[in-house]
Amino acid sequence: MAMSGGLAGCSAEAVHPTPPAHPSGTPSPGGLAATDRARALLLPYDRYELTPGDLATVQAAEDALMVTCMHTRGRSWTPLPAATDDDPPNRTRYGVIEAAVATRYGYHQPPAPPGVAARTTAEGARNARLTQADADAAFGRAGTSDSVGGCWKTAHDALRKDVPTSPHEVLNELTISSFDNARKDSRVRHVLSLWSACMKKSGYSYASPIDAAADAKWQETDRPSRQEISVAVADVGCKERTRLVEEWSEVESEWQREFIRERPDQFRALALAKDTWLRAARAALREGSNGR
Repeated sequence: MAMSGGLAGCSAEAVHPTPPAHPSGTPSPGGLAATDRARALLLPYDRYELTPGDLATVQAAEDALMVTCMHTRGRSWTPLPAATDDDPPNRTRYGVIEAAVATRYGYHQPPAPPGVAARTTAEGARNARLTQADADAAFGRAGTSDSVGGCWKTAHDALRKDVPTSPHEVLNELTISSFDNARKDSRVRHVLSLWSACMKKSGYSYASPIDAAADAKWQETDRPSRQEISVAVADVGCKERTRLVEEWSEVESEWQREFIRERPDQFRALALAKDTWLRAARAALREGSNGR
């Protein structure tokens, strides 16, 4: 599955982390941790969205609260190890931007970073050890009205108890709008033409990185071909030479700041929802740490 820029945001009202299924204990292969270049790619909307790191905080807090809940049901629960290498929010917003990722995976979706992969493996091993009674207590009884419930839902609801509603659909729509508007901006169109000319020097004809990533040839295999990797490496090199990512992100930031200025009440509500949820999650983690 070829990778493309991620557009949809994760607002505090929109995202409801779901209880895990029951995967096997098969280890998850770790990918590459994000580079400083990817972590430095920040946009104004990041203030209002739950980033992958924020979601990991929420899920860790739910995990911690489940310990007490499961204990009241006469069962034990082992929290998962923390991961500190969750992807930054805009790592693939403008396609692949890291040479090491392009060299290894081309345009295919890379595995999760090592720490995240280790946590996923630990989750699989933990769930594989659960008895049916443990699983019912943790996640609810399958096939009943409590099929998404149990201690996970108790923990989830506890963290969201004081989270106010927010216009998450507005943020999701504007996240797409800011990307599209920036792409049509004359400054971005100019730098895209420079990028395309750079790619032609390497023998590849694409109007934009989005077109390169979406090439149907890459969709046909589970692993990147040599040609795909060559195109992706050239893509990253041309992005760096033309400063496409810097220009595109700056123009998009202008659009996002304008949308924020036009809707101050809505964005204040989004910020409050995010902050309230994360504050509850961090408090739960502190209490869990003090209780151990």
